[in-house]
Amino acid sequence: MKLLLKSVKILIYSLLIVSACAITVFAHDRIDYGQDKHYRYENLRGQYAQLAVRKNVTDLTQREKTAFVNAIKTLKTVIPAGSKLSIYDQFVAVHLGATRLIHNHKGHSDGSAQELAHENPAFFPWHREYIRRFEQALQAVDRTVTLPYWDWTEAKALDVIFNDDFLGSNGQGVTIKIPNQGDFTGGPVQSGAFAAANGWVMNPALNIDTDTGTSLGTSLVRFLRLPPATDYPLPKKDIERVLALNDYSLFRTALEGFISIDDQGKITAGGFLHNYIHGLVGGVQIDVSTRPITFKSLGTMSNIPSSPYDPVFWLHHANADRLWAQWQDNGHKGSDFYPPDGNSLPYRHNLKDFMWPWDGGMSTPKATALGDLLSLLPKFKPDDLVRPIDVLNHRELGYTYDTWERKTQR
Repeated sequence: MKLLLKSVKILIYSLLIVSACAITVFAHDRIDYGQDKHYRYENLRGQYAQLAVRKNVTDLTQREKTAFVNAIKTLKTVIPAGSKLSIYDQFVAVHLGATRLIHNHKGHSDGSAQELAHENPAFFPWHREYIRRFEQALQAVDRTVTLPYWDWTEAKALDVIFNDDFLGSNGQGVTIKIPNQGDFTGGPVQSGAFAAANGWVMNPALNIDTDTGTSLGTSLVRFLRLPPATDYPLPKKDIERVLALNDYSLFRTALEGFISIDDQGKITAGGFLHNYIHGLVGGVQIDVSTRPITFKSLGTMSNIPSSPYDPVFWLHHANADRLWAQWQDNGHKGSDFYPPDGNSLPYRHNLKDFMWPWDGGMSTPKATALGDLLSLLPKFKPDDLVRPIDVLNHRELGYTYDTWERKTQR
């Protein structure tokens, strides 16, 4: 009995430590703008010392996969003092909020909701800061954990990721009939660590369809490889063509996946690369009879605002960040390879604009139809300020990728 009580005390103490450490991910003092300096994480000793190394998911050991899953599950259960949400759910709330921002300062907005995290230049900088803070929250649970990345050109990655010993399998219980192609199965994930039966229950006020304002429920939903998103792996030549681009705006648009570019430079609009993978996991139905063509998301990953509720989100965006970092290292470093400040970009997307939620209160997310989003968000210090220019060098944020580690060893 004494041993049991001791174990419970240790568990409670550990959860309190995790809660306290993870709160510092949301609010901290690490930026000095006195001389317009780029910030560095305080744990770095010497230039780029002790960098966290993000590994290809296919190279993870079973111990590393288990540690990653356990850290995520811990963040899902720890509710910081004064909050209504677990730490994990707070990260989802931040992503949702970034898709529906209203700027509070005159001259920057007409009062309508604006997108920060997607469809404009800050797509890469915002997600770099966002997933790094999530990684630090995981490391507050287990200091050995780093974010794995999903190389979209790696054929065996699907089998590694969508397995019950890691992030769980495809959903079950729902059949979609697609004319001339057959029946396809998906639905709620029913096995593995991220099934509802095993505690992965999503907040219905955050898991919403922002177009209709309705809740998408509490279960993680997947429709893996539902037509038209059936092709996998992605061709390496598609990635290589994007990495060969020199203009940031074109590079961002292509890697985010709103256009593709062929060998002759012809641009085609559609859903590619990053956007395609969201649909590959979550499933998308397309109605070509409408003008413009309409898309209906079926699963969690394809419902972009609340897509971080599928843990594969972090692997997916770690790869997008890795490819941006590779592009930067391949002769595109620094602020010269980001759009210059100017009135042509929406506010928050310029090089020196503060990005919400690290903007000192300059922006406010629009409330959802299901409640007050503000009451669900974590608190950020007024001096917790981050701009695109501050995150252009990933090594200064304390991490790197095994891609470069292997090159260095060779």
